[in-house]
Amino acid sequence: MSFGYITPATRVDGAEVVLKCVPPAIFAEMQEGPALHVCNGGSTVKLLGQDSTLGTIMIERARPGVPLAANPDDEENTRIACHMMRTFWRPLPDKHNFRPTDYEIEGFERLRRQNGGTTGDFPEKWAARAEKLYKELMQTSSKTVLLHADLHQFNILSATREPWLTIDPKGYCGDPGYEVGAFLANYPATSCAGRDRDEIAIRRIEIMIEELPIPRERVIKWGVVLSCIWSRWGLDDRIGDWRDGIKRAETLHRLL
Repeated sequence: MSFGYITPATRVDGAEVVLKCVPPAIFAEMQEGPALHVCNGGSTVKLLGQDSTLGTIMIERARPGVPLAANPDDEENTRIACHMMRTFWRPLPDKHNFRPTDYEIEGFERLRRQNGGTTGDFPEKWAARAEKLYKELMQTSSKTVLLHADLHQFNILSATREPWLTIDPKGYCGDPGYEVGAFLANYPATSCAGRDRDEIAIRRIEIMIEELPIPRERVIKWGVVLSCIWSRWGLDDRIGDWRDGIKRAETLHRLL
């Protein structure tokens, strides 16, 4: 295999599950299984089994499994996502291989190495600003937790065991504020079509300030940092308009 494969399945005991198979080389880098193991259910799908040799994990199937992205109320979705963030965060086990969030901010330096000392198409101003804010936020961080690191509207599914369950954690470790990035970067058509994205971003930040145990300024600064990181991802992968992240960073920076 050179790609991942996900399929619903039924165990011999009749339980509905989801089986995820990826190439062993990729599986070795994945931290989804270990993250689900640490979460041990709760507001996250349960890990039911894994085989590193085969590159497979078996997880609980969320039913009805409708993504939060299908809900037309973006403000309600933001509050639900904040709840899922708070319930996902866990203390780190004594021994772990979860990737620190430093890896993502270091992506700007990797970009400079690829472009002969410059950030290429990515504005150096925003790369430098993201790096400066990240350093400040980490120096003043009082907590390091297990992070989902990709907690957006399509990774939160309706369920019966809990009203909502999260899926597909990347399994990073770092400051809780890092978690706001993925949700801010996504604009599902059902809740966002035809609306001004600057207004959406500002309202989401306002709600996050209300709902998360994180000071206002830190929420905004993390929003700026992660908008730049997501923009760089878009540039790297040529997915969508990577400049949207820069525009969001500009909007949020004006709130400081």
